[in-house]
Order: sequence, then structure tokens, then C-alpha cells
Amino acid sequence: MAKTKKIAVIGFGNIGTGVVRLLYEKGIPGLELVRVVDTDIKRKRPVEIPSSYLSTDWRQTVADPKIDIVVELIGGIEPARSILSEALKQGKDVVTANKKLLAKEGESIFKQVADSHRRIGFRAAFVGAHSLIHELGLAGTGAKEFKRIHAILNGTSNYILSSMTSEGMSFEQALRGAQAKGFAEADPSDDIDGRDTESKIRILLALISNSYRSAGAFPVEGVRDMAPQDIQYAGELGYSVKLVGVIEQNDSIFDVAVHPALVPKMSLLGSLEGAYNGTELEDEYGTISGLVAPGAGAYPTADAVVKDLLDITEGRTMPMPSSAAAITLGAIDAVRRRYYLRFSVLDQAGVLARITDIFWKHNISIAAVIQKEAVSEDFVPVVITTHLAKEGDLQAAIAQVDNLEVVKAKTRIIRILSGEA
Repeated sequence: MAKTKKIAVIGFGNIGTGVVRLLYEKGIPGLELVRVVDTDIKRKRPVEIPSSYLSTDWRQTVADPKIDIVVELIGGIEPARSILSEALKQGKDVVTANKKLLAKEGESIFKQVADSHRRIGFRAAFVGAHSLIHELGLAGTGAKEFKRIHAILNGTSNYILSSMTSEGMSFEQALRGAQAKGFAEADPSDDIDGRDTESKIRILLALISNSYRSAGAFPVEGVRDMAPQDIQYAGELGYSVKLVGVIEQNDSIFDVAVHPALVPKMSLLGSLEGAYNGTELEDEYGTISGLVAPGAGAYPTADAVVKDLLDITEGRTMPMPSSAAAITLGAIDAVRRRYYLRFSVLDQAGVLARITDIFWKHNISIAAVIQKEAVSEDFVPVVITTHLAKEGDLQAAIAQVDNLEVVKAKTRIIRILSGEA
């Protein structure tokens, strides 16, 4: 039987409270909570623990020789980075839910874990489901490679888009609803601007490439500007609109992005409603698998933390990128996608011909054209979907189209995640 591990939890916020409740109130065999650290130990929490467990001094806690595992749940870069680094120096294993820290400082943290021959649990930093991290841990090792990952990784944005789809809400109404239910913070910028998804995609990229080197910049677009009419039109075409993170691999070159996308309604990702996360993977053999997990809330994250603790305690392999190889990102302009385009044009003859002529000159093939009823006296919306086209060609064409005098607003571009039509 494995030795009981003594646990220190640093950070007594929502997630920390959930972890403490599981460890102290419920009790997990093999895990013993001995210390909880926070800058505010006077505030009432939903869980009560003896005052002897509480401390405001993380340095003293990390240096305590009787503590085996340090759980960092304070978020942000500092002092979270110092907490993990010092714990590793002290010979302790660590667990974190800090996606922003691993996305920005993963290179130094993972290297220190490897050099110190310790273990790190971080499944709560991107998606808490048990099987995904072990599946991805096989990537980059020669056991398995993944051609692509398409993922919904932010429960807040998915809840907002689902509300706009099912209830016809504006973005602002849906955001207020998410905040009222606790799915969105008072400042939701990281969620709705795609930065939270970007952090998680960077962690996934590290796993499937087996490299802890920081990848370069890639396109990140959020959902702040999503219009109800585009969600409606997408639905009429058989699609749901989702905020997705995309990783696609070809000959060890990775095309990576975060953006809203039209996803077939009946697909795994297209059917996800509310604050759920979902991940669709395709391996080198063409086998497609998927996983769904709650994407918001303290308990799912706390549960993922406890799973990491149990893996460490029971000696299971902890997946972690272990190579210092550089991650090569593909050229953004060369990525091939299908596109949904909404134009705002004057209702007069010859407009469509002028647009299609520009498309023809830029090697863009049109799949479908739909002219919608006028929503203004000044213009009518025209929706075009394309066959596969290069991003650079598409952007060059739209720049020309938007300069036409018959076009009255900037063209709305949403990528389509599906095969050629």
C-alpha cells in the first residue's frame, strides 16, 4: 500500500476551497491535508478547517520537510512561479491548475521538474478529464502522433454562444447571464477574447509535440464581436458557432489558432451546449476520438487536482513534455480553410458579380451564396461560403472587396471546421 502523502494547498479561493473540501471533509485514502495557505485566512469559506491548518506564509510551508506535495492554486505568474520552483528545489512534487503560468513559463517549469526528477500534475490547467492527458502523453514519444486537435476549451464562451443560439440573445445579454450563473468573472476578458483558450492550447501543443519550448505567436480571436445574425445564418446552414482552439500537424509543422468557427451541428463539438468543454482528436491512423468535460466551476477543477494527487501518490506515470526541441509553426497565410463570409452591400444589380470576380482572381471557389432580407435601408446582407482556400488569398480578396463603394461595412469572416463541400 502506498504511503500517505501530506498535502499543502496554497490558494484558498473557489478552487482551493473545492480541493480542501474533498481532502478534508470527504477524505481521500492516501492523501492527508496538513496545511492551507492564503493571504486572507480570516474570511469565511463554505468549508471550515482547524485554525492550526492555516498559514499566510507560503515560504515556510514549502520548506516544511513533512509536506510531500504542494498544490498551487493562486493563479497568475508571481508568486505562483516562485512557489512551484521552490517546492521543486525542496524535493517536493507539485500540482497546479495555473494555465496562464504554464503557457508563459512552461519551458522553465517543465525543465526544472525533469532536472529535479520530481513530478508535476497539471490536468486542471487545460481540461480536467482523466483520460485526455494520458492519451496526449503518448504523443511525441513515438507511441502515437496526432494529426489534429479541435477543441472547445472555455466554458464561459461556450455558455455565451449557446445562449445566443438557443435563446436569440445578444452577446451582452448572454454575457450577463453567464456572470449571473457564476460562469463568467466580473472581468471576462481572458475568456471572451480567447486568451484563456490560447493558454490551454499552448499546453496541449507542448504535450503533443513533447516539447516544453515556448511556441511562437499564433492567431487568437475571441467572441466579443459575435453578432446574433451570424449565429442565426450559421444555424440555417447546418452549423453551430463555437470558439475553438485548433492544432493541426503535418510533417512536424503545426498550424495553431484560436478563433470562432462554424462547426457542423451534429458533430461532437457542434452539439456541445452550456459551459462544457470538448476535444476532438485525430491520430496518425485517421482514428477520430472525442472527450467531453465540464468547462467551468470549482468542483470539476478540484476533482482534476485530486486526480493528479492520486496519480502521484499511487506512482502512476505523469505525462509531461520532456524535450527541448523547437516547435515549428506553419505560415499563417498558407493555412487552407473553408470560410463563412457576410457582406453588407447595396441592393443593386452587378454587386455579386464584382465580388465573385475578385474571388476568381484570388483562387477562391464559392460553395454557396445566400442573399438575406434587408435589415437596413442602406444595405442587404449577402452570405457566401467558400470551398477550401488559403488564408492569405482570402484576406487579400476581402481587403479588395471591402474597398468597393457598394460595400457598406467590414466583411464578417468566420472559419468553417469541416471538409470540402
